[in-house]
Amino acid sequence: ELRDAVEEVLPELRRAGVAVFYLSAASPTAGVEALLPHVEAAPAEPPPAEHRAGVSADSKAMYIYTSGTTGLPKAAVITELKLMMVASLARICGLRPDDVVYTTLPLYHSAGLLVGLGGCLDVGATCVLRSKFSASQFWPDCRRYNVSVIQYVGELMRYLCNTPKSADDREHGVRMALGNGMRAEVWREFLRRFGPVAVWEFYGATEGNAGFINYTG
Repeated sequence: ELRDAVEEVLPELRRAGVAVFYLSAASPTAGVEALLPHVEAAPAEPPPAEHRAGVSADSKAMYIYTSGTTGLPKAAVITELKLMMVASLARICGLRPDDVVYTTLPLYHSAGLLVGLGGCLDVGATCVLRSKFSASQFWPDCRRYNVSVIQYVGELMRYLCNTPKSADDREHGVRMALGNGMRAEVWREFLRRFGPVAVWEFYGATEGNAGFINYTG
């Protein structure tokens, strides 16, 4: 869905020496490689230490484009230290290596990439990714993939509560929900309908330097 935007700036990216990949088995754009074949061909052994010899806590890990909580929209610098700190949020909330985390959030956003996928990498948990959120398929997916932890942002939980009620609403293995922006009335309705799921509501900003967790529920 970002193909047109990528192709528009591709010449400039090439001049800057930026490598561009599609997270797919094939690439629709000439000169841009597909990443999945490389992932599948990669050896299981850790990469050689010299590849990360110059990496420190202050090294730039990535840029995340933010809508501008602290001003105008911008590309926020995410250092290796910040990446690890944000990824550890899931572990602080109780994420375990045997958990299966289900996220429908976009990976260009801090919540999906750093907390969801990053949290799984931090503890060694399994991450189930869905390209787009579907309220009707959310719980069937959770049952199909033995999901134990779900991620949410904003109105996602309200969409779930607004789906038609079903006899199997509580037939799932989800023990924890991790996210932010859930309204109090939605929180109550979610627990009443879908069972005693531990909700860990947090707040943070991509370009911020502090965060909050409602650890009491």
